[in-house]
Amino acid sequence: MEAKYEVDLRNVLGKKVKNLRNDGIIPANVYGKGIDSIAVQLPYTIARKMMNQEGVNGFIDLDINGENSSRSVIIRSISRHPVSRNLEHIDFLQVDKSIKIQASIPIIFIGDSPAVIDNKAVLLTGIDSLQVSALPGSLPKSIEVSIDKLVEFDDSLFVSDLLIDNSIEIISPLDSLIVKASAPRVVEELTSETDEELEGDEEGTDTESTEDSTEDSSESE
Repeated sequence: MEAKYEVDLRNVLGKKVKNLRNDGIIPANVYGKGIDSIAVQLPYTIARKMMNQEGVNGFIDLDINGENSSRSVIIRSISRHPVSRNLEHIDFLQVDKSIKIQASIPIIFIGDSPAVIDNKAVLLTGIDSLQVSALPGSLPKSIEVSIDKLVEFDDSLFVSDLLIDNSIEIISPLDSLIVKASAPRVVEELTSETDEELEGDEEGTDTESTEDSTEDSSESE
C-alpha cells in the first residue's frame, strides 16, 4: 500500500512563493498527461519527512484538500536552496498505476574493491544514474552496484553487467561504463592532460555565469 500525504491548493504564485517558504510552507505542482497543472502546497516538516521516506521517484497517494479521491503520483523532481540545501519546490507527476513510465535512477556503489584495497587503484566513474522503464510502483529508489569484482587494474563494470529485476526495463545503452579500477599513474596523467587543456581554453574563452531558477514555470504565470 502506497504512503499517503495531504496537500492544500495554492493561490500564491510567482516570486511571492518566497513568502510561503519564509512561513515554513513548500510550494509544489501536480502535473501529468491530459491534466492541467495544479499549484499546491504543504508544510516544510511534512515535505522533509516525505523526501526522507520516499525520495525522488517515490510512488505515493496524494490527497488534495477539497477533492473526493486520492491521486497516484510520482515525486518527479525537487529543488533545493544552493547554500542551505533546504527544500524549495516539489514536482508531482500524476500517473496511471498500470502504465510504465521512464525515470532516472541513481547508482550507488556497495562493497569493497580488492583493486583499491590491495593495489591502490583509483575508481573512475562513468554514468551516475540509470535510465529505466517500469510500472510506477516498481521503480527502485536506487540501483546498487557491487564493486567487489574489481580485482585488477582496468577491471570495469558496464550497464550490461547489471542484474536487474525483470519488472524493470533498462533504457541506458548497455555499453555505458559505470566504474573502472585504474592505476594511479594513469589517473595522474589524465588529470595533468585535463589541467593543461583547461589552461589553454582559459586563454581564449570568456567565462559567463548564469543563475539557475528554482521556480516552476507555472509559478511565474
